Amino acid sequence: MIPKIVHMSWKTRDVVDSQAELIQQGLRRLIDLNPDWKIEISTDEEVDAYLKSALSAEDYALVKDIGIVPQTDLWRLFKLFYEGGVYLDIDRLCNKPLSEIAGENIRWVIPTCGDTDFSHDFMMTEPGNPAFMHTINLYLQRRREGCDNVYFLGAQTYMHGVTQTLFGQAISSNPGKEMFDHIRSQIAKLPFVKVYKESLPNDTVIYQGDVTPEGWETMKRSFYADNGVKHWTGEW
Repeated sequence: MIPKIVHMSWKTRDVVDSQAELIQQGLRRLIDLNPDWKIEISTDEEVDAYLKSALSAEDYALVKDIGIVPQTDLWRLFKLFYEGGVYLDIDRLCNKPLSEIAGENIRWVIPTCGDTDFSHDFMMTEPGNPAFMHTINLYLQRRREGCDNVYFLGAQTYMHGVTQTLFGQAISSNPGKEMFDHIRSQIAKLPFVKVYKESLPNDTVIYQGDVTPEGWETMKRSFYADNGVKHWTGEW
């Protein structure tokens, strides 16, 4: 039910040939472990063009000049709603095949980033998932109201969209371990949904390893610097 396609975004497609340690332990392994999956990398220009085609002229005007990171936050929602499959950030590590994640009857995989919120850098769903359209509508509404905070519009708005769809009320990020345990237990009762508590970088839906958080960040910083790209936080 989940199409075998992975949607990713980077400024050039030849990133698949990079010898950077981050890519060798992430994207390259993803490709090698999943020969029956299509890995589709969209450039910055293609992300922008996709949004232009998907949005009204008024809404596109809100996002055309905001930069690639917030554009990608919206783009991934559209991609997954209309096409389904997987969205994955370029800096995720990988050593587990995608076939191990979703069984035959699974229509949605929802990892959580610890007890903070739902993972925003890994999404896996069949097409037409109403949580994604609800999140799109929330994102655009908040843009129209003048909000431009990247984290709020990205991960936090996704958290609101998912919880509103599943539970009838929006639950904000960092609700506490007890509340998130309850959220996960309720989701686990749904036969077509799989929930997973991630602890990056070593325990995720697609990676089990022993890279230290400091080592992972060093890999990311080196890769971004070599490509002349600023991290979305602006810190490096």
